[in-house]
Amino acid sequence: MRFHDASDAILTYARELWDRRLTTGTSGNLSARLDDGDLLVTPTGRSVRNLRGDELVRVAPDGTPREAHAKPTTELPLHLAAYRVRDDIDCVIHSHPTYCVVWTKTGTVFPRDTVGARESLGEVGWAPYSPPGSLKLADDCATVFAGACDCVLMERHGLSCTSLGFEHAFVLTDLAEEAARIAYFSSLLRRPSEEGPQ
Repeated sequence: MRFHDASDAILTYARELWDRRLTTGTSGNLSARLDDGDLLVTPTGRSVRNLRGDELVRVAPDGTPREAHAKPTTELPLHLAAYRVRDDIDCVIHSHPTYCVVWTKTGTVFPRDTVGARESLGEVGWAPYSPPGSLKLADDCATVFAGACDCVLMERHGLSCTSLGFEHAFVLTDLAEEAARIAYFSSLLRRPSEEGPQ
């Protein structure tokens, strides 16, 4: 991806994540793989709501910032690991969608039994809890991504989606949150067989 295209896409989809309430506060981060192998990533400690292009951080393939003062997202190891195992992707979106995070408290991936989830979302992998920004978390997610799975639900943390192009990664994020929301509300319903005699 060309630098300016990557910068424009990160800023556009960062705002989309915020507007859809797929991330809040200073959570969430995005990255793009550039044509020369470098990555362009969001900075640490900044809300994606109103990022500027000059705040994005360019890092070498090993994660070293091209400018010494720059501070990339603390989830950089996750992004690096995803690109390491997937030659067919050029972007990563890591978000903290509310219902996805809530569902991880059950210790499982939410059911994908709706038409939208089955036809459009596809497989969703699972990564057990590890501290944010840790190599363990990055490696666990990379293991899932290496199996050609584009979405990883991270226990007590959030969701990470990879793709060739930000639009698809964003759509996967949005679909996953909707599937988790439906699963949550469905879990509150009482089945007739469970209601007992009237």
